[in-house]
Amino acid sequence: MMQTIDFCRSEQIRCAPNYKTCAGARLGLNDWFCEEYLMEKGRKMNTKHIVGFSGGIDSQACARWVLNRFPKEDVVLTNSNAGGNEHPLTDEFVEWYSANIHPVVRVNAIISDMWATPGFAETKGYDGSAELDFPTMAEIKGRFPSRVAQFCTETLKLIPQKRWIDQVFGVGGEFEGCGYVRYTGVRRDESESRKYTPYQQWDKWYDCDLFAPLMDWPKQWCFDYCKDHGEKINQLYALGFNRVGCAPCVNSGKEDISNWAIRFPEMIDKVEAWELKTSRTFFHAIRIPGKPRKVGVRVVVDWAMSGKRGGSGDQSPFPIFHEREACESKYGLCE
Repeated sequence: MMQTIDFCRSEQIRCAPNYKTCAGARLGLNDWFCEEYLMEKGRKMNTKHIVGFSGGIDSQACARWVLNRFPKEDVVLTNSNAGGNEHPLTDEFVEWYSANIHPVVRVNAIISDMWATPGFAETKGYDGSAELDFPTMAEIKGRFPSRVAQFCTETLKLIPQKRWIDQVFGVGGEFEGCGYVRYTGVRRDESESRKYTPYQQWDKWYDCDLFAPLMDWPKQWCFDYCKDHGEKINQLYALGFNRVGCAPCVNSGKEDISNWAIRFPEMIDKVEAWELKTSRTFFHAIRIPGKPRKVGVRVVVDWAMSGKRGGSGDQSPFPIFHEREACESKYGLCE
């Protein structure tokens, strides 16, 4: 359970576990009032507060943080699927949350999102209005995403959500005349690249303020926080998965890969079918003398089930497959 320091008006039931890491305290405010200034700003500006909700614990905790501070009618949760690469349990959890906690707006990518020029999809033989799936994205890109070329987050989540924002906040849209700010569940202890995540920054992609209220929280606090508010947690966590946004994620480590293979072998079958369809490998490996540069998912699964860890002294083809620290997107949309 989370440690209670003092009753927090913003939190309704309990304060941040440590006032020294409270975002309000960092901004020179009394931690008891926490984000009072932000709430007042939101009320004055007729502002909508947007959280990308993936079904992962970080985005769920971020959503709860925002719901505790603003009127429900001003909180907007958006979800973009992973192009058919999510597990049904994650999809079911998002549906449950939408029905029981707060509505979640579904905004999925379409094929035309792959190009900036309207109508260009049709010149390539695609129906631009059709929903974009993971293998079609890989087919168009000529490869599957990887840690260094992680275009999946941008293509499947950022672009469609920006398209939706432009529509609903534009002329004739549902929220015409309203301002908006965004919130992310990104945490500093997730990876080296997120170590210095600021509490507030200007989001050039969405042209708005972006807040990271959970920046100093360890992951366990996120679980405790949601449980303290009586919310369910995505069942995949209870089954031992570290990542629940994709099944599997291109950045998955050995533990998750072997877990998918054992618990849900149909997810591996799915990836194998995509590899056959696109003639591309799902997992990107680096070159090692005497080893193939890229191999299919079945070989990766065999490696994941082996005792090899994948470090610099490991001569398996996959030394890059450590337990990944985090999706590198600052928006935290994968978790």
